[in-house]
Amino acid sequence: MSKQSLRLCVATLALGLGAAFAATPGEELKPFVGDEALAKIQAAAPDKAAAKPEKPRKLLVFTEAARDLDAAKKNQGMKFVPHPSAPHCALAVEAIGRKTSAFEAVVATDPRVFDTPDGLKDFDTIVLANIYLERKLYRTPRDLAPTEKPLYEARQKALLDFVNGGKGLVGIHNATCTALGWPEYNALIGGTHAGHAWWAHQPVPVKLDDPQHPLAAAFAGQGFTASDDIYAFTAPYTRETLHVLLSVDAAKAPESMTAERSDGDYPVSWVKAAGQGRVFYTALGHQPATFQDPKFLRHVLDGIQFAVGDLKADTSPGKPLPAKPDFTTMAGWTPLFDGKDLSAWTVNDAQAKSWLVEDGIIRYDGKSGTLRTKQAFEDYMLRVDWRLPRQADSGVFVRDSSQLNIWTWAMGSGEMWEHRGGWKATKPDEKNPYVPLSCEDRPVGEWNTFVVTVKDNKVTVLLNGKEVIRQAELKSKPHPSTLGLQQHGDPIEYKSIYVKQLGGEM
Repeated sequence: MSKQSLRLCVATLALGLGAAFAATPGEELKPFVGDEALAKIQAAAPDKAAAKPEKPRKLLVFTEAARDLDAAKKNQGMKFVPHPSAPHCALAVEAIGRKTSAFEAVVATDPRVFDTPDGLKDFDTIVLANIYLERKLYRTPRDLAPTEKPLYEARQKALLDFVNGGKGLVGIHNATCTALGWPEYNALIGGTHAGHAWWAHQPVPVKLDDPQHPLAAAFAGQGFTASDDIYAFTAPYTRETLHVLLSVDAAKAPESMTAERSDGDYPVSWVKAAGQGRVFYTALGHQPATFQDPKFLRHVLDGIQFAVGDLKADTSPGKPLPAKPDFTTMAGWTPLFDGKDLSAWTVNDAQAKSWLVEDGIIRYDGKSGTLRTKQAFEDYMLRVDWRLPRQADSGVFVRDSSQLNIWTWAMGSGEMWEHRGGWKATKPDEKNPYVPLSCEDRPVGEWNTFVVTVKDNKVTVLLNGKEVIRQAELKSKPHPSTLGLQQHGDPIEYKSIYVKQLGGEM
């Protein structure tokens, strides 16, 4: 084949991607949802759109591929884990369009649709349906081969130009947990996931910041309770660039160690202008059951109609909420890292180049030794927030070399490797106490929280609010020792590290 013929074939493929990818992905995702859930999604979908479409509308619903969901389901470990509610999200959007005739949804899982502007030209809005853009539209510089750079730059430019040029973007749930090193995307979506203020097992009250807004109509002026993940956001999030629709009623919310913002500002949904285009984002959608909620699906429909341009709505920015100095629940704890510096840690010249404090986060490149505290502790509670920017292996040392593993293996983080191998059961069906009771890790790109209790000679570990290690016995006798953030050759990020001594003053 001549070079000219090859170029023609590639161009033809790019022009036809919208139709080619529409044929099978939606059907391939159905087994990951199941007939019962599909029926509930269909029943919950609105019957009618709030606004009459000005013309036939077409959505690109970009979501996780069946092969990746299948691999995650089989617990293959050491991989970038797709979000399990991604297919529920994509098929819910598809059901809304089919039931209301407000738009046609084209489900796509192949990033080649972004290779050229022509691949997107027939769409009015892109819906990021619980998808991670890593390895699709974005790769970290460390993982990006020189030959790949033009491809990823083209895909990124296609998305940004699409929205800024006058079209729409709808981001659902982890659309703020992705492409962490791509600042133009973070600015486009409106904020960056900075951890979970509340977890899905904690019902949280949500209030309407703008009850008269068209995109809040689903809730008829009434707040509601969400049993879903509630995110905290960091820069570029600010109410000065967004119109917040829903947020947590922080004064009525249950106490949470990870709800740390001094202003108590935890937005749930917002809209914003982006160049000539429009953006709608909602943080809800971690739980598959969320996509069976009629009010939430109506909220999503209204957000889509806003993004395509059929539902006119106010995007004027607001004002930041005033700080409340005593809002944090970390009173009585001593910060080992509060977002400012590494003054509580012993740092040599080599470590200073690898353990960097940026944007209130410790970013480690995997190239120098373990970081240890200056002070030693004996009985204490330790809170550590960590995030893996890609598949990795790391850990936290709680007493000398006793390590709580952090990794993307199927068994989950918290596993105590040094103790696990020599353990032997003393009675039938006895579980190894050094292996996590369950895998409570969030997908790569999302923040996780360890709350560790070391008392006498026992260790208990909560990961994201769930107990994963219960009263595991340490081999060494109780004694003061430093705490450590492990060097294991892989990048990892930390924030919000606090310690609370038990049974005496520090």
